[in-house]
Amino acid sequence: MIFSVLAMILLINLTNDRLFSTDDNSVIQTSSEQFILGEHAVILTLTISDKVLIERRGRTWQISPTELSKKLSEQSIEQMMMAWQQSFGLLQASTVKIEGLKGLRVTVGLAGKEMPQILTLFALKDQLLIRRHSDESWLALPAVIYQQLIPLSLNQQVLH
Repeated sequence: MIFSVLAMILLINLTNDRLFSTDDNSVIQTSSEQFILGEHAVILTLTISDKVLIERRGRTWQISPTELSKKLSEQSIEQMMMAWQQSFGLLQASTVKIEGLKGLRVTVGLAGKEMPQILTLFALKDQLLIRRHSDESWLALPAVIYQQLIPLSLNQQVLH
């Protein structure tokens, strides 16, 4: 009985290492794909256009101005923050040209980072372009990700 349990543990560990390996041959993420904020980033604050502030309070999120908490449930805020932590896009050439489009500025305070990360989001018809000011890089994501990162009720608040 003991040997069969040990064999099962060994089999699970070997299978787990093959399925979720993090070596250079990993299929999950290529070198041209990058997380918006970093792979293991922990968000402490997120500010959208200096009008909306979302802060971590223990295990929950607090949003300011407080009237937005009536429009967004705790679950939708949690999903939004999860989208920020888990979304990644394709790294673009450094010469992306955005002419005449006004972007949405987002400032993200991360745990363990002294300076906040500043991003500008450009929602185009077919894709979302994100400029990371820290390293002057551009990421391209599917257009539908924009609604996950900035829910409609927040987008309306920011635009007014």
